[in-house]
Amino acid sequence: MARPTNGIKSHRTTAFLERFRSWVKANALISFFGLTLLLVFILLIPFVVQSGFKDSPILQLLMLYAARLGAYMPVLVGMLVTGWALPVRCPASASKRWLIFGVVWLAALTVYVLDLRRNIPEAVLGWGALIIISIPIAVLPAFVVSSAFSRVASLREYLSTLVHPRGHFVWYLVALLTFPLLWIAGSVITQLLAGEPPLSGIHLHMGIVLATLITFASVFFYSGGINEEGGWRGFAQRRLQARVSPLAANLLLWAYLVVVHIPNDLIEYREGGYLLVRFGLYPFITLLFGWVYNRTRGSILAPALFHASMNSMNTLQTAIPRTDIGQILLVIFAVLAALIDRMWKKLPSGHPGAYREPVLEGDRHGAKAELKMAVLGRKQPSIPEKQI
Repeated sequence: MARPTNGIKSHRTTAFLERFRSWVKANALISFFGLTLLLVFILLIPFVVQSGFKDSPILQLLMLYAARLGAYMPVLVGMLVTGWALPVRCPASASKRWLIFGVVWLAALTVYVLDLRRNIPEAVLGWGALIIISIPIAVLPAFVVSSAFSRVASLREYLSTLVHPRGHFVWYLVALLTFPLLWIAGSVITQLLAGEPPLSGIHLHMGIVLATLITFASVFFYSGGINEEGGWRGFAQRRLQARVSPLAANLLLWAYLVVVHIPNDLIEYREGGYLLVRFGLYPFITLLFGWVYNRTRGSILAPALFHASMNSMNTLQTAIPRTDIGQILLVIFAVLAALIDRMWKKLPSGHPGAYREPVLEGDRHGAKAELKMAVLGRKQPSIPEKQI
């Protein structure tokens, strides 16, 4: 008589998957940090090496796709760990999700095509070729943002602040304007100390403004905004702050980012400056990102805009030069933010910036589930502004 091995194997597989799910749930941060680091290095190392790719257009295209995917690992791994640990489903509007997907995809496609056109002459690649290249890349931000309407309740809760941002609008203005204002202030003070007219070092024109806007949108969609802050803030900082203070959480996160950015830094800082930027300045920038995240009650959108604003200054520096005084002002601002908000103290109980596992009820595989802690954060206890 044949043994009923199929049923036994199926049971063992199910049991193993459940044990693995429990381990991921109990070790979400380890899972996130380890998997993100592994995948980022695998996908971005070809950019560091670049040997044998320059003469092959197909390999160059594949390398571009690998780099874009690698840049999206923080938020994609965050989604993977979140959905795997808490897979409970709830009713959701498919039409709304597809509508958001289409709108974001079209906007992201337009931005990426324009960004490519800035760097690739039309004589090399026409508009049609740029659009074809950009079509699959634009799927990444569209997929992430539309997942705020996913049937998986934990993913909806995780990404909800991309479409339903929290906090006062003033903090979004802070996110948008901090870096430009500090750069302008640094330039003005530098000119005054040199005995020159205060605005003589600023040379704005329409071409620079348009290029800066394109860079801002490109960073927001592809290289620091949604893709990174969705993971660093929305997943990692939020869980770290459930255990330690915002100051400790952001310094731990900065230390990890030093390692995970090694492939990028080997490309960006081939001529030096790595230690000064990554170790001298970025701890304070990380604190500011975390500060804005907490000030907006755990909204991913705010640090995503902050990151886009910061990176777009690289384009604007031809009109507003980078100054040492501007960097000093940035450090002072970060220190003041940490002192005023007493970032060495843990967040108050119930603060949305500190992770609490959603209470999910219902059938894991099916039709009905309820997210008691509201998916959009509208039922969470109100916290006075001074405690944030």
